[in-house]
Amino acid sequence: MTKFTIESWQESDICKESTNETTIRSATIKKHYIGVLQGNSITHYSLCYLPDGSAIFTGIEVFTGEYNNCNGQFALSHEGKFEKGEAKGSLTVVAGSGIGQLKTISGHAHFCAGEQSEHELHTSFTL
Repeated sequence: MTKFTIESWQESDICKESTNETTIRSATIKKHYIGVLQGNSITHYSLCYLPDGSAIFTGIEVFTGEYNNCNGQFALSHEGKFEKGEAKGSLTVVAGSGIGQLKTISGHAHFCAGEQSEHELHTSFTL
């Protein structure tokens, strides 16, 4: 298992629909990982906030560091939903995005993140 902390979160409006309070935003998130994954990442999200307070998000995360004692970099595609104070997401390694010793990495992961400062990422990766 891997744990991560969010080091920074910067979010801004892309557009806002005034008739139903739906807001489209972009966000850049920096994370730090410890565990099976050790390193740092930057994620770029597109988010659609709905009038009920929930949000749908998609994004790309670029991880740099170690996986199973192999160094390199790879990208993850994100898809998820924020609802009732929790973000739940599914991640997939972007095929062909691996660099260095992580050149052949593949697989998927998922997370559930709430108000706590440290979150769990459950991975199923292969090299």
